[in-house]
Amino acid sequence: MTLSAIPDSLLLDLIKDGIQGDQRSFALKARKLTSKISKFDMELGNKISEVLSSNLTRSLEQNKPIPVDSDTRQELLMLSKPQDLKIEPIWANDIEENIKRISLERAKLHSLLEKGLLPTRSILMEGPPGVGKTLMATLLSKELELPLLTLDLATVMSSYLGKTGSNIRAVLDYAKSFPCILFFDEFDAIAKKRDDDSDVGELKRLVTVLLQAIDEWPTTSLLVAATNHAELLDKAIWRRFDTVISFQLPDKEQISNFLISRTIHPELAKWIANKVQHASFSSLEKKVNHAKKIAILEDKLFEESLCQQFDFDYKEYFLQDTHSRRDLIVHLAQSGLSQQKIAEEVGVSRSTVTRTLKKADI
Repeated sequence: MTLSAIPDSLLLDLIKDGIQGDQRSFALKARKLTSKISKFDMELGNKISEVLSSNLTRSLEQNKPIPVDSDTRQELLMLSKPQDLKIEPIWANDIEENIKRISLERAKLHSLLEKGLLPTRSILMEGPPGVGKTLMATLLSKELELPLLTLDLATVMSSYLGKTGSNIRAVLDYAKSFPCILFFDEFDAIAKKRDDDSDVGELKRLVTVLLQAIDEWPTTSLLVAATNHAELLDKAIWRRFDTVISFQLPDKEQISNFLISRTIHPELAKWIANKVQHASFSSLEKKVNHAKKIAILEDKLFEESLCQQFDFDYKEYFLQDTHSRRDLIVHLAQSGLSQQKIAEEVGVSRSTVTRTLKKADI
């Protein structure tokens, strides 16, 4: 393919939009032209893409209305601005490295393009629910300072034949029109294996549309997909993504660190982490929050309520060894409990509580 293969109409429309000052239309046609140029001159295409990623283009294109379903008039995407995370996430080392690398690629985008290299444009995250996939999309939005567009799957999936495909195309066209992160959660719902005979032809055609979109995704944006059911994805999908990140359930150390970050006593956090099995971060978060509510509503010790959430006997922890018992006596005293109440809860004499607190200068 050569420059002569570019339609004259596209070049003329581009010039006309520029003269008339229609910057939105100009940017859209310029991206289409860039896609064609990149097929025979990647270096030139990359340079044009870099120009189109300027702050001016970004501010103009974000004013474009979010696409809606033509029947329900509901928006197909949820737009979120970059935001700080309330609590620092706990990642496995390989996930942290991926985040750092993707951020560094964007910081040195110009240097990569000069060498004919592309940054990561698409990421597939797979793993069980509740392990941080959605959180990572939010973090990338913050790190890259890009708005986050999250697909509203319930609105996009239409019962009318052909409508789902139209909605997906509208979402893809909108997300490609300005620098952003497009996040597909539950990606397996629209990227199923094409050999699944139970699906209608429309969903199979959707996979082809998605494959093409991933291949042609602009360097100025990032397409992020997440799935809890990797086995359902079409095989061709895996090859198209630049980066595939596998999330696992947290190990004992990560569970302990997570609980400590939620202000749980380190000794108790470690004890729970050693006993709990197959827990996700989201399930741990729910148990901690529920334990806090129960402690307030039923006037219980938080530690007791938390252990009950895991079906553990909290007294087993209190009495497991002298060191932990001493630490818990101090901790309970600092929480405002009387020495008599501490003695009853821990299962020791009041004199033992008194001696322990005296040694701890409390």
